[in-house]
Parts: sequence; C-alpha cells; structure tokens
Amino acid sequence: MTPPRVVLHWLRVGRCRHPEWVTLCGGRWGAVDFPAHCALIVHPTFGPILYDTGYADRFETETHAFPARLHRWVTPVRLPANERLGVQLARIGVHLEDVGRVVISHLHADHVAGLRDLPRARFMALRDDVAGSLGHSGWGALRRGYLPGLLPADFSARLDFADDRAAADLGPRWAPFERGLDLLGDGSMIGVPLSGHSPAQLGLVLPNADGRPVMLVADACWSTRAWRENRLPSALVRPIVHDWGRYRRTLAGIHRLGSNRPDLRILPSHCREAWAAVQVPLHDPHHA
Repeated sequence: MTPPRVVLHWLRVGRCRHPEWVTLCGGRWGAVDFPAHCALIVHPTFGPILYDTGYADRFETETHAFPARLHRWVTPVRLPANERLGVQLARIGVHLEDVGRVVISHLHADHVAGLRDLPRARFMALRDDVAGSLGHSGWGALRRGYLPGLLPADFSARLDFADDRAAADLGPRWAPFERGLDLLGDGSMIGVPLSGHSPAQLGLVLPNADGRPVMLVADACWSTRAWRENRLPSALVRPIVHDWGRYRRTLAGIHRLGSNRPDLRILPSHCREAWAAVQVPLHDPHHA
C-alpha cells in the first residue's frame, strides 16, 4: 500500500559559522555559514509536524553564562528576523500553536532551541538519546552539545519514545537501512536510527513526499559532499562525537544508499548545497 502523500517544506532557522575543514576532511580553512535546517511536514490527517526546530532567540540567553558561553564562542550563531521559525511557518499559513508533533533527531541545541515556542506539540525521540542528555548540566551538558534550559519544563510529560512504535520494513532498496519505526502507523514517516553523532540520533524517511522519497539525516553528515564522497570530518571533532566507529558506519551506509538511489533526496541538516537545491520547493509538482 502506498503511504499517504505528505508535503515537505525545508526551512532554514538560523546559522552558525566555523571552518569548513572541521566538518569535511580536506575542506576549506576559512569560516563558512552552516545553516540550521528543520522540516515542516504537512500530513493529510495529522496536520503540521516538525522535524527539529533549528535555533531560537533563547539560545543566546542560555549561552550567556560560563561554561555554556563556550558554545557561543566556538560556533557563533546568527538568527535574522526573517529566519525565525514562527515567521517562516506563518508564510506557509501555519502558526506555532498549530504544530501537534515534533520529531527530534537529537537533543543538541541547534535542533531543539525552538521547542519551548510550541505550546501544543508532543515530542518524539529515541530513548537512548534522551537518557544520554537529560540530567547533565554544566561541563557535562556542554560536552554533549546539550543546553538544559532549551527544553520546556514539561518536556518529559510531552515526550513519546520512537522506540515504542511498530517496526517497519523498508525493503532492500533502502539498504543498509532496511528497517525502521513507523512513527504515525501509516507508513508515511519512518524513523531510522542513525547512531554515532549522538547517543541515538533519529533520521527520518518520507517514502512519499509529494511523489518522491526523501531521507532527513540530521547530523549523520554535515554536507551533501560528505555523504557523496564518504568523507569524514576532521579528527578534531572526535571528542564531540558520541561514537566515532558508529559515525563512520552510518556515513558509509548513507553513501551506499545515496549511490544506489539517484531518485532519493538526502537532506543533511546543515548543508548549504541541499538548501540551494530545494529553493524550488520540494512540493512543487513541476520540480524534476
């Protein structure tokens, strides 16, 4: 049975700057912009759903004091008014209060900074990623890229674990990611664990995003070039990667999948090339 058709809007919610070679071995030495993307997925039954949130003004407040201030120094953040999440949603006719669900790839600050602006949303994440972040503060939280103050006070009460959803068989065309988690129960959104970058990062497969398959890979790689060339980031990022061996295997898996599926749109969360490629909206039926 063909999964329900969803509409995907690829949003840029702020950006940070750091040298390209940090995220791509052999990349440029100069600092470049790394946009923070998130996705608005409009489902015919469940309505507006977000995959991550990007940055929010609250990031600046939460990184004012030491040691969290180091986060701001290492990756300076810009959030122009026209890139704020609420502004972009409003352009599509969606209000922050309309968002009923947020699928969280992982709890790093640039993926969850907007959660407190979504008063009616329930959250979904992998259990091990939540367990690996909650309860840490100070240096322990900073080392994990986690800012506790970004989460709503009732985060745990509004949280569902993706691990508890029914298993979904994607089949050999998605190898090596042949099995996932049916997040909505209708095959339209399949959660795929992409381990390595964080304790349990959650990727998202949309088999039928306006007639074409899309895979959101969060920070399993930082650029399209990285997965196409199977090129790792600099070894200097190892201290902030949860498991380097798993990261390598996940990146190699995305490279294999993308090489075998020219029809598949793979979207890393911080890729400038991916952003440029989808300026013709993904939901435009005339887009080739």
